[in-house]
Amino acid sequence: MGLIFKIIGFFWRVIWRLLGLTLLVLLLFIAFIYFSNPTPNREASVSQALQGLVARLDQFFDSQGLHTDLTKNVQGLTDQLSDEHSKMESGVRWEYPSATIYIDTQNPTFQAAYQTAIEAWNQTGAFSFQIVHDKATANIIAGEMNDGSVTAAGEAESQTNLLTKRFSHVVVRLNSYYLMDPQYGYSYERIVNTAEHELGHAIGLEHNENESVMQAAGSYYSIQESDIQAVRSLYQDQVSKPEKVNQI
Repeated sequence: MGLIFKIIGFFWRVIWRLLGLTLLVLLLFIAFIYFSNPTPNREASVSQALQGLVARLDQFFDSQGLHTDLTKNVQGLTDQLSDEHSKMESGVRWEYPSATIYIDTQNPTFQAAYQTAIEAWNQTGAFSFQIVHDKATANIIAGEMNDGSVTAAGEAESQTNLLTKRFSHVVVRLNSYYLMDPQYGYSYERIVNTAEHELGHAIGLEHNENESVMQAAGSYYSIQESDIQAVRSLYQDQVSKPEKVNQI
């Protein structure tokens, strides 16, 4: 019996040493990627490498009868990382050119602006927003903020699967600190343009400096033909599913 315990102990020591060595190699590999890739998407590269390596580790431990759920745990961490760094990464989009959206604001001006912006995007035929009344079922939350510490009339935050480059959830906000203060000169038309701009981010569009709703200034242009073509190009491998848009 003592011999059996010694054998078991020996194998456990080997496994843990292998685990320690593997983790060390993993950390060195991640450090190499991080410092050798000085680009704006460096964090995304690190996350992708981490997920790939951890998936292989998970497969190895599963084959040894050790179920660690490493891949699942790391996926949660990288989703948080994508929130902060990869929400505007090139090529990120929904699986199909359609998404459900919940309007989460009591401001009547913002409610009307969001509805007008949603209708404008739907009329392009390039993307379909479906308004829902249950916040828990929405892919996109269209809300508001009142924050003078940021220099933007609106913002978009996303959760993204870095492996598939697909959105899992997006929150857009209109900033009443600027939009509702007369001294900043935002007409209703410019508020609608801002809503269209933020919904463009929720579709997957990035900033540009052209005559476009996605111009970085964010409020001087409505949806242009170039924006429609950009959406079609982004979703060129998919066909929009016709959906009826519910009205509040």
